[in-house]
Amino acid sequence: MTYALSFTRYALRARHPKAINSVTARVSSDDPRVDAAMYAYLTFVGPQDTEVHSQIYTDMERQWVVGVVPRFWELPSIEVETERAIIFFYNAMMPHLYHYISVTDKTTGQTRYHKQYKGGPLWGNVTTTGGKGGSSHWSTYRWQLEAFVDAVRGKTPTYWIPGEDSICQMECIDALYQAAGLPHLGCVESA
Repeated sequence: MTYALSFTRYALRARHPKAINSVTARVSSDDPRVDAAMYAYLTFVGPQDTEVHSQIYTDMERQWVVGVVPRFWELPSIEVETERAIIFFYNAMMPHLYHYISVTDKTTGQTRYHKQYKGGPLWGNVTTTGGKGGSSHWSTYRWQLEAFVDAVRGKTPTYWIPGEDSICQMECIDALYQAAGLPHLGCVESA
């Protein structure tokens, strides 16, 4: 769930959830200390100090088609509800395969769909190793690699996650594990 949680926190510009309303986990068949699937219903404080509700679902033990591609109808999803809209991020973790963002206006009930397969607002005019704005088939990992290469070469990366945010992310994951009754960082003994 780490990527889905990170994406939600990034989209909301939030650090920790205000409340963990519910968490359900299915443990891995390989290791009962690890979640194979998790659903979380969280409340964050939004940009204008309003409550924003988020439902996050991931399932890492789903079957894959021909052993290579995940079944699209089961990809990780994130739903964020604000006062005026419900925003659904479908497959934000592997958008190069297939994705969409739907925004449903709560007043009119109308839904708009958005997709983007190249560049993006941060990378659109940036020269990358694949040319200006990158390539439409790049995975999210490739974009991370581009930022890392820029940092190693002494260039300012287009986007960089500071260490403090990584620590905050682990605190959030620890809190979700604790709420789900799974072993969390505070309970893990050193080997």
